[in-house]
Amino acid sequence: MFSATLIGLDGVGKTTIAKRLEHALPMPVKYLYMGMNFEAGNCLLPTTRWWSARQRREAAAAARRTTPAPAPAPALGHTPRVLVKTAKKTLGFINRLLEEWCRELVALHYIRQGHLVLFDRHFIYDYYHADILPGSGHLPWKRRVHGFMLRHLIREPDLVICLDAPGEVAFGRKREFSVPFLESRRRDYLSLRNAVRNFVIVDANRDLESVVGDVRRAIVEFHDRRRTHG
Repeated sequence: MFSATLIGLDGVGKTTIAKRLEHALPMPVKYLYMGMNFEAGNCLLPTTRWWSARQRREAAAAARRTTPAPAPAPALGHTPRVLVKTAKKTLGFINRLLEEWCRELVALHYIRQGHLVLFDRHFIYDYYHADILPGSGHLPWKRRVHGFMLRHLIREPDLVICLDAPGEVAFGRKREFSVPFLESRRRDYLSLRNAVRNFVIVDANRDLESVVGDVRRAIVEFHDRRRTHG
């Protein structure tokens, strides 16, 4: 079988549409969330669940404080506090790479079993302009490592469907980020048509049924072409 991903701004309906299509396509489908919102993930490493729970506990503890936490003392060289903080950040980064690779392996397993894997978002396209795109400049080592992994160790989806809507519309639906930021991200997503072989744009600024129907049609037509041409 093959894989397809839905990409686009937060608020265009990726998750809603993917969930609808999970039971509305003429082939067996496996839904897989491929973003970094761990609470939305349907396939997570135990270490990721632990790390996410730890961060929630720390955030809750900070919110309960009645007085501000004391400001940390200025770091002097490689103090134990600095070393521990650096180690935590590095471990978190390593776990993030493992999490992405784990979901890639799960997707490959489903494909080999004969399922269409329907991705909700995808790491490659979320980070394409920041960590992958050639000429991104001198990046920190973590972003260089991440970009290398996304380029060489993560398989691109066979079909990319971009749910397109103006930034103002996406902002009105979720009230997240700013309209200028969303418009910038929208341009990033649309520019992928020049880098992705099987790229379909669907107008998401319409009623849900129309959008679901167009996405379903794009997937079925792609499936039929693959069967016809081998």
